[in-house]
Amino acid sequence: MIKEILTKDVILSDVSVSDWREAVRICGKLLLDVHKITGEYIESMIETVETFGPYMILLPGIALFHGRPDEGVNEVCLSLVTFREEIGFKEFGNEGIRAAFAFGAIDEDSHMEVLREMALLLQDETFIDLLKNRGTKKQIIDMIDRY
Repeated sequence: MIKEILTKDVILSDVSVSDWREAVRICGKLLLDVHKITGEYIESMIETVETFGPYMILLPGIALFHGRPDEGVNEVCLSLVTFREEIGFKEFGNEGIRAAFAFGAIDEDSHMEVLREMALLLQDETFIDLLKNRGTKKQIIDMIDRY
């Protein structure tokens, strides 16, 4: 399932951003542009970080931005952006990320398969290295296609 939703039109690599909020907006805009979410959901992702802190950092250097399922998600979706420089969360001890996924779910259950596949992908050290070291979009897509 992850291959069907994490496609070339929702992946960007080597992007420069000024802070984590801009990172969320870029990750979200990829999903907005393909009509998977509404603009409200992007704001929901930002509010989630502001409310709960950087708990969405899945692994050192990699985040999974998300909001509430009932706030503007049209279908289960995922985007991925890698960043040129590390982005620090100044408000939360300056923990940094080099890549981020934006994830949208339509309810509490329908997205579990995507998260399971994502967990498997994030166990692959080669994939993690690509994300942290500015791998190209083609390299990232090729790795995803293997899963």
